[in-house]
Amino acid sequence: MTASPLEFDLTLERPGFRLRAADRLESGITALFGPSGCGKTTLLRCLAGLEPACQGRIRHGDQHWQGPEGRLPPHRRAVGLVFQDTRLFPHLSARENLDFAERRRRGDGPGRAEVIDGLGLRALLDQSPAALSGGESQRVALGRALLAGPRILLLDEPLSGLDAARQSEIMPLLRAIPERFGVRLLVVTHACHEVLSLANRMILMQAGQLITQAPVSELFSAPDYWPFLGLTEPAVLWPGRVVARDNDWGLTTLATDAGRLRVSGISAGSGAPVMLRVSARDVVLSLEPPMATSMLNSLPVRVETLETEREGVVRVRLAVGHRAALWTHVTRQSVAALRLEPGRRLHALIRPEVLGVNH
Repeated sequence: MTASPLEFDLTLERPGFRLRAADRLESGITALFGPSGCGKTTLLRCLAGLEPACQGRIRHGDQHWQGPEGRLPPHRRAVGLVFQDTRLFPHLSARENLDFAERRRRGDGPGRAEVIDGLGLRALLDQSPAALSGGESQRVALGRALLAGPRILLLDEPLSGLDAARQSEIMPLLRAIPERFGVRLLVVTHACHEVLSLANRMILMQAGQLITQAPVSELFSAPDYWPFLGLTEPAVLWPGRVVARDNDWGLTTLATDAGRLRVSGISAGSGAPVMLRVSARDVVLSLEPPMATSMLNSLPVRVETLETEREGVVRVRLAVGHRAALWTHVTRQSVAALRLEPGRRLHALIRPEVLGVNH
């Protein structure tokens, strides 16, 4: 299924707060990122039609949800909204919560069996919401939202309050929704690790204003946006794809714009997309390719820029492979010893962190 674009240009005035948001929601998963109180949940409520004071335009494909043509009520918008607290009906079982959504179905969408199997709900159907764990409640809430036939899912901090085990359970399910069900996701979060593990694009928001929208890998790799992200260390994100598996050593070879890298701990098959994060602390420079090292990856690089970050420490931007970049920190003494300057060619030893794998 192909999802239609969602375009919006909105304002909302409240005492001490002004929302001004204009953008276009791309396909896949978009993270709406910003500090608490910046207006993320308010924007979701505006898109869902739950803020009567919201002014402006919202268009989904050829359908006008809001504008001079009028305003569609929430139940006529092809949108599902899942709150942090799930808001399942406490007097209904998980099965009956799903039944309620099916009766309110707004159009084409995934079938009941597909949702139940895709979210692993079959064993939960006869349980009451009170008997479900946080992760189980989120899965049922997602199923209920999908069965209503939305083209867009608005998720308000769906992982907040869940422990690491429950988050690792929910994340693969969320990542699979756009491709499996043809539904776009807009996920509210203020946690960088959730953005890195889930989203392909992100919108930065601060004090009621949308700052920018771009691919996650682009924003996390750009120094201008590190203050908004709360990052204290330079890093880059590299999308990759599985190309080979060495079962004898338990290593997987990934193709990236930087070149081929070997990592452990991945069981995905050939062709599976992978997201890697490389922090400055995971990059070591060498004049020559290493003969033997515990780091699995060494790539030729070229120095692009050097910038003094603090006394005795220099931040170095490196070009590597096909349109990829790296950051590392070195001492001023290392700059002299390696004769670092723009254009200097040498080798980088790299320890990448695997963030997400779509099986």
